[in-house]
Amino acid sequence: MSKIFDFVMSVKSLAALIFSGLMVLYLIAGAIVPAVQKAPFDFTVPYIFVIEGIVLAIVIAILWGIFFGENGIEKWRYLPRLLVFCLSLAVLLVLSVLVFFGWHTNWAKLWWIVVACIMAGLVLISLVGEWYFRRTGRRYTQILRRYQGFERDSATR
Repeated sequence: MSKIFDFVMSVKSLAALIFSGLMVLYLIAGAIVPAVQKAPFDFTVPYIFVIEGIVLAIVIAILWGIFFGENGIEKWRYLPRLLVFCLSLAVLLVLSVLVFFGWHTNWAKLWWIVVACIMAGLVLISLVGEWYFRRTGRRYTQILRRYQGFERDSATR
């Protein structure tokens, strides 16, 4: 029961962060795009966008927990998990567009652009993390090998 509660709480926290990011980015984009298009932007968020945002945030948080969480898939190496996560985000975006396409509003394209930006941001953060961990891992491996070589040389003296 404790593991389930921990998983639900971590999903809830991450989903809240993702949903907040969706709303903030949508409002920022809504302020920028009309300046370019010379059209007014209504700063109200359609109800369907809120529902879609909540569903997307929860599903993304669950996927993140499955692939990168403490209780998730740990047997795979990081890069394959990252690739499957990125592909699942792409499928999720396509499904989102297909499911919610029927509720057309004036700003639906902007909303989907924002959702794609959030997903791309998650992918970018993951890729940068992978690069950083590989880089620091190599450095620490080199330091460890030098240290082990130094210990062997000291022991033979």
